[in-house]
Amino acid sequence: MTRTFRIRKKDGTKVVEGESPLTITGITADTQVAAGDYYAIAIENGVESAKVDIPAFKTLAEQEPESLKMGLDEKPTKNNTIEEIKQWLTDHDIDFAGVTLKDDLLALVPA
Repeated sequence: MTRTFRIRKKDGTKVVEGESPLTITGITADTQVAAGDYYAIAIENGVESAKVDIPAFKTLAEQEPESLKMGLDEKPTKNNTIEEIKQWLTDHDIDFAGVTLKDDLLALVPA
């Protein structure tokens, strides 16, 4: 039978379960997490292992999505969000009033 793992908060609340590797999500960016705030257990043939405290760690700082790092000289593409395209058009004094579809917004970007 496959060995699965479970991560719980120190209060016993289950965070995630499955095959290794597991990922803890939902923690605010740039947060220091103390050793023992989470623990892991292995489950094999229905038998749980002893609890193992997860060492202290710090979550990564919030990072700007790559698509937002567009310079003024770079033109938006279909990879950009509608809001990013609208911001680019605004930054370049291009009126897009009434235009809501991505393809229509991109059509306003000069060639």
